[in-house]
Amino acid sequence: MNETTLASLRAKLEEIRAALMGEVKNNIQSKKDKPNEQVADIADDAAQSYDRQLMMEIGEQEWKKLRLVEEALGKIGQGQYGICAECEEPIPEARLSVIPFAEHCVGCLETIENKNN
Repeated sequence: MNETTLASLRAKLEEIRAALMGEVKNNIQSKKDKPNEQVADIADDAAQSYDRQLMMEIGEQEWKKLRLVEEALGKIGQGQYGICAECEEPIPEARLSVIPFAEHCVGCLETIENKNN
């Protein structure tokens, strides 16, 4: 991978990190702004419970994505960026341009997903 492509991917990763950090901060602030409220009935309570669960799941996804972005940025610094965690072959640049924090090449990802299903 040439230096121009690597710099472009690093910039994308840093943009993603900044956006995720903003989303995480907003979710944390939103949770602080909405203390546990008294609800009028069971249906309202169920709706609020569902909303809280959904926010937690979205938060978990954001944290996982942020972790992957941070790992990718660390790998750039170590000279290990763009290497599949499974087969240790280079991940195609086309894949990295779409998902710059990808850990696996498409072939290994398909194998992993098939094992989990």
